Amino acid sequence: MIKFDRVLCDVPCSGDGTLRKNPDIWLKWNSANGNNLHGIQYRIVRRGVEILSVGGRLVYSTCSLNPLENEAVIHRLLTETEGALHLVEATPLLPGLKFSRGLSHWLPTSRDLVGYQQFEDVPDKYHTVVRPQMF
Repeated sequence: MIKFDRVLCDVPCSGDGTLRKNPDIWLKWNSANGNNLHGIQYRIVRRGVEILSVGGRLVYSTCSLNPLENEAVIHRLLTETEGALHLVEATPLLPGLKFSRGLSHWLPTSRDLVGYQQFEDVPDKYHTVVRPQMF
């Protein structure tokens, strides 16, 4: 298999981070959008890891603000790779970049905006929307 030193995973996302400049997203947005994309985003970044050389660098990118599309995907990746990957502090690499630190806690929600602390709290009818890997 061919391996790469650098991999960019600019994954499909809900685009809720572009609402200001793309008002059409408001008409289609609901809280389940991020839930529906979590799996495909994870599969893409996981494939990126598979083709990454040891010691290589992977960048994960969305235009979403939803932690289920960002932090939850990266948390799942780091957990499931059991220490084979680690986050790199990018601040020294990008002087002057204005940013906010990622979240360390988030509440997966159902389409009706009910948040859940743990998967065991999710009603059976939402098990296809809110999955254990999102926590």
